Amino acid sequence: MSKSLRTKKLITIAVNLLLAVFEVIGVVLMNELYLSYGKEPWTWLWYYTQLSNIYSLFAAIAMVFFESKNLIQNKDNTPKIMKIIKFSVVCCLTETLLVTMFVLAPLGMMGGFVPLMFEGPNLYHHLLCPLIAFLSFIFLEGKVYITIKHTILSMIPTLIYGIVAVTLNLLRIWHGPYPFLYVYEQPIYMSLVYTVVVLGGAYLISLLVRMLANISSKTKKENQNG
Repeated sequence: MSKSLRTKKLITIAVNLLLAVFEVIGVVLMNELYLSYGKEPWTWLWYYTQLSNIYSLFAAIAMVFFESKNLIQNKDNTPKIMKIIKFSVVCCLTETLLVTMFVLAPLGMMGGFVPLMFEGPNLYHHLLCPLIAFLSFIFLEGKVYITIKHTILSMIPTLIYGIVAVTLNLLRIWHGPYPFLYVYEQPIYMSLVYTVVVLGGAYLISLLVRMLANISSKTKKENQNG
């Protein structure tokens, strides 16, 4: 393994450790916030944002494990499935970031843009973790070609969340937690519109991340060959 590759792997490990730490801080702060409001512990797990960040936490820990193993064994064979999982994580977190900025903040949820992006656990789960995960995946985490099949697979977590959330809202077990999930407070056609917009948006985001990742991978390969 070349010195430059070892350096990149050390940076990848450090960045993913930082990401994992920020994810844990965000979880702790979120749980404390809910307890201070007198809400049931862990009910914040209703939110796509928190579930996506927990997904990111486990993926970051796994990446640290595989990259550390590579350094110890002087190899470069992080499983491709690990990189596809990280792609899925980045798509979920990017969706969280963009939906928070351009949908939830304009709707005035939790006081608007500043509280949603910069206060308490939101600083970590809405801003820092999505950005760190995105930048790490694009610039550090190895060469892997993302296919259209992978973009479809990356939507599975979003699809599962949507099916569960809508079902629990229909059963009146959940209320929301997002305004577009208020199935009994809006016309049926609006629920269908939101479904198309959310899933369509998730797919467009995955295509964007795919494009940037593949451009980065191609550039790395050309630089190495050069």
